[in-house]
Amino acid sequence: MTCRYGALEFGTRLEAQWAAFFDLAGWKWRSNPAPIHDWRANFLVEFPCGHSECNSTHSLLVSVVPAEKLEGLETHPALGHTYMVKNEQGNWVADAGAVFGASPEISRWQMSHGAGGGSYDVPFWVDDARDLWRQAATKIG
Repeated sequence: MTCRYGALEFGTRLEAQWAAFFDLAGWKWRSNPAPIHDWRANFLVEFPCGHSECNSTHSLLVSVVPAEKLEGLETHPALGHTYMVKNEQGNWVADAGAVFGASPEISRWQMSHGAGGGSYDVPFWVDDARDLWRQAATKIG
């Protein structure tokens, strides 16, 4: 069942809620980015990073999945794109592929950050993620 957020129609209510969340968190986003090999993400997002060894932002290709837990998602195509996503021509597209589930806590990706990097989730980057998630639910129709 489709769902609207702003002037856009999304394939699911969960996708629409993530779009509203991105706006509330101050993340730039675009829906339906170009496919990468055999994987099509739902969003390309960009969010700020203040670390001195990073660019001013990070970017993710995000697949939205209706999952209530991370277990079982380890083999999702998005998570095969760690530390850099390149297209078929070998050009950089994003810092990583990510899966975002039924809440900010159900999110995961691996990317470079600072002098190293590692595995991250939405609450690491958004302090008030749970409150913004609740607000996002009220903005979709």
